[in-house]
Amino acid sequence: MTVYSIAIIDSEGDCKTMYTPGGIFDDEGTWANDPTKTVVHVTTELSDHTLFMNTNYYKAGEWVARDESPGAYYNWIGEEWVLDSDKLFAEIRQERTARLYRCDWTLTTDSPLTDAEKVEWIEYRQALRGVPSVNAEVVHLDLVVWPDAP
Repeated sequence: MTVYSIAIIDSEGDCKTMYTPGGIFDDEGTWANDPTKTVVHVTTELSDHTLFMNTNYYKAGEWVARDESPGAYYNWIGEEWVLDSDKLFAEIRQERTARLYRCDWTLTTDSPLTDAEKVEWIEYRQALRGVPSVNAEVVHLDLVVWPDAP
């Protein structure tokens, strides 16, 4: 008996999800839950769905090997990995906002800091606001250069 896995494929051939249904499986073709995706049966036995999804894409009725994604901010487009800079910079801005929030106390009127220390924090906060433009060429959150807090 052949055990099928079900792959849900986007228009670029990228496998978005994969599962083994246990005997009942969807027909191949347009996926009922999302007509922009396609159901494909995988008839080879797979020990690791995640590894298979990361190292293969679907093209012209067959699976084609590919390199794994270079990072979490890449999408499979036109048979290559393409950086999704909007997603990356949304996360950079979210982290920057969190860092700004954590030092809001430094500028309150009842802050225990001296005027000189407050100036240092103002400069730090200004540097945080510039992080996205200073790091315009980064391709991963781990590569962002963050200013040092006073």
